[in-house]
Amino acid sequence: MATLELYGFENLEDALRKIADIPDGVIFDALDGMAEVAEAKIKSQGETMGVRDPESDVHILDKIYSKKPKRTDFGGYKLISFRGTRLRGKTRTRNAEIAFVNEYGKGSQPARPFIGTALAQNEQAITDPAEKVIGDWIEDTFRK
Repeated sequence: MATLELYGFENLEDALRKIADIPDGVIFDALDGMAEVAEAKIKSQGETMGVRDPESDVHILDKIYSKKPKRTDFGGYKLISFRGTRLRGKTRTRNAEIAFVNEYGKGSQPARPFIGTALAQNEQAITDPAEKVIGDWIEDTFRK
């Protein structure tokens, strides 16, 4: 009867343990990079889809920003929103609400899903910064 002995799994197990717990700083740097690209892609897609109001000096696309990154059990996230409000006549409307109506539409206004389209069409470009940050961290971890 033949016997099969496997060696070296301790090294693999140790390597996986090292990269299993990514520090918050690395996660936040990855999220910051992703959000920066996503913001630019959303703004560009909004321009392409005619979301910008030509009658307005300051528009929601000029007010896009991302909030502070948050850590979760599954990694983390960074919300992207639209800062400020807009006044038309006597009605003040939050820019985030204007973006929502553009994205999903309403009875008198068809949807222009500039956010979803930008994210779907640019998945790789948006995740590239995170892959670089986390990849660099993994390489540095194994050099130690």
